[in-house]
Order: sequence, then C-alpha cells, then structure tokens
Amino acid sequence: MSPGKNFTAPHTEAAIADYNIEEGLDFSEVPPVARYVICLVMTAMATAVAAGFDRYEAIPNLSLIYVIPVVIGSVLFGLGPSLFSAVLGALAYNFFFTEPRFSLAVADTANIWAIVLLFVIACIISAITAWGHRKGIDLERTRRMQAALKTYAGKMVASRSMEESTKLTLAAVTGFFHSPAVVVFPGRADGEPEVQGAEKLSAIEVEAAKSAWNSRLAVTGGVYPYDESRFDFWPVATASGQQAIIGVAFDPDRRPANPDGMMDIVALVFGTAIDRYRA
Repeated sequence: MSPGKNFTAPHTEAAIADYNIEEGLDFSEVPPVARYVICLVMTAMATAVAAGFDRYEAIPNLSLIYVIPVVIGSVLFGLGPSLFSAVLGALAYNFFFTEPRFSLAVADTANIWAIVLLFVIACIISAITAWGHRKGIDLERTRRMQAALKTYAGKMVASRSMEESTKLTLAAVTGFFHSPAVVVFPGRADGEPEVQGAEKLSAIEVEAAKSAWNSRLAVTGGVYPYDESRFDFWPVATASGQQAIIGVAFDPDRRPANPDGMMDIVALVFGTAIDRYRA
C-alpha cells in the first residue's frame, strides 16, 4: 500500500492551546547544561552572601546558607542539579570558611563533621523536595489531562460533521503531546489510505498504520520492523466496522512514558464520531 493524498487539517494555535497539558508545569525546556550553570551561579551567590556576613561577624551554622541553592535547584530542575548544588556547597564552605582558608585541607576535625553534615542535610532535603515537586507536577498533569479530555469530548459531542470531528481530534492530540498528528482512513476506492493532518506519511509509516488496523493493536514507531517510522499508531475500533488510525510523531527525546491511556480515550471518543457520521 502506498501513501495516499495528504489533507491538511487547519486547526489553529488557539484550538491546540485548549488541550495543552504541559505549559507551566516545570522547567523541562531549560537545557541540561543551563540547569547546572544556574545552580553554579546560585552557589556562587550564596558564597558571596556568606562572605559578607562572615566579614563583619562570626555567625554559627553559616554553612546552612548553602542549603538554599539546593532547595531552589530541586524545585526548579530536579534531583541531579540539586545534588550538584549540594556538592558545590560543601566544597565552597570548606574552601572559603574553614581553616586553613582557601584550601580544601581541613585542620579541625569538627569542621570535617560540619562539612559532612552540610552535605548529608543538603542531599536529604534535595531528595525530599525533588520527590515532592515531581509528585505535585504529576498530580497537576493528571488534573490537566482530565480537563483537556473533558474539553475534547464536549467539542466532539457538539461537532456536526466527520470533517469537524477529525480536525478536533488532530488539534486535541497535537495539544496533548506537542507533536505532529495524523488520522488515517484505510480502504479508499483506489486502494490508497486517506491521510488527514499536516504531515505526509512515508511508505514505511503507511505500512505501520496498516499493521495497526490489521492487528487492532498499537504500533510503536522507531522499533523493529518499523524502526524508520516517526509515528506511533493507535487503531480506532467502531461498532459499525469502520476503522481509522491515529498517528503521533513523538520527539524521541521527549516521548511520554505512557501515552496509551490518553490515546485509548481519544480513540474511543473518535470511534463514536465515526459511527455517528459513517454508519
């Protein structure tokens, strides 16, 4: 089976934004190198503040100021950068504020325990804060997923044509995953599939879609025998026997851990629309 004609579904940015479940949840868009650089800068700022206090008055537990970059790093960037801040904080405190100063050597065993305690406290706080923040993000993402699916289902109920339902589905899937999406209808009179969406399918991607509707099972792109396919495909089963396939071209570096739950619901709602208009 060869690729069929490609039909662009002109969903607008506003329509896609209705289904956005990721915006504002975390700082995942910040490049990894930038995260560590920011943590380095925060630790340098903490050192400057600590030096200002230490210059005029001896303050007990001055090392605790290095916990601040650890907490901020864990909230914004996760466990790795916050642990990096913990290591930097322990080294900076040792280098600048323990005798002999400006050396990593430690003359007083009490200072060794202070440095170790600083590092242990920072690591514990880092782990707990990062875990709590991640759980909060997961809960907020679940809430947004439910709201987005409710919006999609409501618009599908109000849709008045197969074309409108297809466009709504494409906009919803694109908004959910921030990835290109297509809908494939097999079995046209000329033997070619009808592909709707902004992307043109390659021959191997058409074969992957064909496998999905023949097996009635999801087919993952980038995996043998469809390792050259950009798209994951999900079959849409209907009571009337009509079929469709929904494809999503995930970014390999940002593929969601388990998209099947949302796609199963989308397929169910879209299948109901197919029954309504093509029975």
